[in-house]
Amino acid sequence: MSLIKIIPLQFSAMDELEKMLSLLSARFKVETVLSTPHFDLTPYFNPVRSQYNANEIIQKLVPMTGETDKIVGITELDLFIPVLSYIFGQAYLGGSVALVSGHRLENSRYGLSDDPLVFSQRLLKCVVHELGHTFGLKHCFQPGCVMVSTTYVEEMDQKSDRFCRKCNTKLTQLRG
Repeated sequence: MSLIKIIPLQFSAMDELEKMLSLLSARFKVETVLSTPHFDLTPYFNPVRSQYNANEIIQKLVPMTGETDKIVGITELDLFIPVLSYIFGQAYLGGSVALVSGHRLENSRYGLSDDPLVFSQRLLKCVVHELGHTFGLKHCFQPGCVMVSTTYVEEMDQKSDRFCRKCNTKLTQLRG
């Protein structure tokens, strides 16, 4: 594994991404960098749903990976996959690309006061979770593990941004 590339895709909170780089490098034991290629997401907008198709965006990102790289696209846009009304993120198990949306991570979406720290924690959890999938980790049932599946933002708030002991061991094995 040579590199994790974080690619902002219509994402304005660049300071959040910069803060995340060293945490991700330490967590996955891989150099993590910001990369900013020009990328138009307009073709992936579904006007019926007023959302962007995550599967199609991921397919567009796949050719941007090197042989041993991982890419995480991060956007503020609302994402969906055909079988779900919305998603926080998407990745293919053992693949090279993940996609995360901050759209539903803001407290203001739920009628609450904005809290930048809560947003930052939620975003980190989403990125670590989706990257975990790219490394081959499946959903975990250990309460608090970052790999616990989350459907609602309240569930995300209940988990840590860290792997449980079992997932951490599995990640070490998968990295070789």
